Amino acid sequence: MELSERKKMILQAIIEDYIATAEPVASRNLAKNHDLGLSAATIRNEMADLEEMGYLDKPHTSAGRVPSEMGYRFYVDSLMQKYSLTIDEIAGLQQSMDRSYNKLEGVISEISDLISKVTHYPSVVAFPRESQRRVRSVKLILIEERVALVVVITDGGEVRNKKLRFSEAVDYETIDVLSDFLSKQLAGLGAADITPARVMLIYEAMGQYAEILKVVVGFVLECLKDEGERLYIGGTSNILNNPEFEDINRAKEFLSFMDRKENVSKMLSLLDGDKDINIKIGSESGVEEMKENSIIVANYSVGLLRGKIGIIGPTRMNYARVVSSLELINSRLSEILTKMLGDSDSQQEV
Repeated sequence: MELSERKKMILQAIIEDYIATAEPVASRNLAKNHDLGLSAATIRNEMADLEEMGYLDKPHTSAGRVPSEMGYRFYVDSLMQKYSLTIDEIAGLQQSMDRSYNKLEGVISEISDLISKVTHYPSVVAFPRESQRRVRSVKLILIEERVALVVVITDGGEVRNKKLRFSEAVDYETIDVLSDFLSKQLAGLGAADITPARVMLIYEAMGQYAEILKVVVGFVLECLKDEGERLYIGGTSNILNNPEFEDINRAKEFLSFMDRKENVSKMLSLLDGDKDINIKIGSESGVEEMKENSIIVANYSVGLLRGKIGIIGPTRMNYARVVSSLELINSRLSEILTKMLGDSDSQQEV
């Protein structure tokens, strides 16, 4: 049954009041606090209909109503108004993100803390992953006459290094030649591209230094290996500021779940979607421990990089404000990563 405009208006008022107060909403308060043009009796009848239709629940100890999971879903999909961040909120976000970064991990961890601070809910940021990780460059740097550093930089801006020992002394000119040769041969390749046939061709071209290729190729493949999703979780204790978590058992269950990154990673993997912002309310997440919470996930991408920003809170969370905050942060994060990864050869420190 399609909701009438009057029922939509009342449902929206109930949900927004409940988000603000965490108290069940009564018809008398709606009539008093909102310019609905309806009597308390009429509102009460409509609320009874909304409850019967599944959009509202009635706590046993209260005469008021609270939104159901179905009610929140309808609100998010059809009733929620775009939240306009204040000038101070926008300025604060921009200022917090307007700084120089030279490490990808630093950006992600600080963004996680910022999101939690802004929304007052726990945050999760999934480290950017490449849909197919590839070699950007390979460098050899002589540090002793028989020891060089192999430096591998991937398309994602990740820099890793390993010591390489020679059986005899090597000069700087030879190292530079080998470095240029290996970088030209391996740049742009993914793990699947480094076939035995390709390696053999490089091996034959390296002459007396062919043996070092085994070490270099082995290390490159190690750098290209998918190590799983890395997560940064911020502000978990913020959840305790919500009245829903005054229940010590509920608080313990939530904190225990968030304390294990494999739980959070699995939860995020269930929230894949083609939308920029995905919202899962209560049991929609498919995670039993999160059935009384909501999760909002923003997907971001820069070139081949894919990542997620998530906010976790009670189903009573301020969806509109969280979405607007995520949109702004997401946009700025993409700018930061684009600049960083575009300049990574000159910015990254080994």
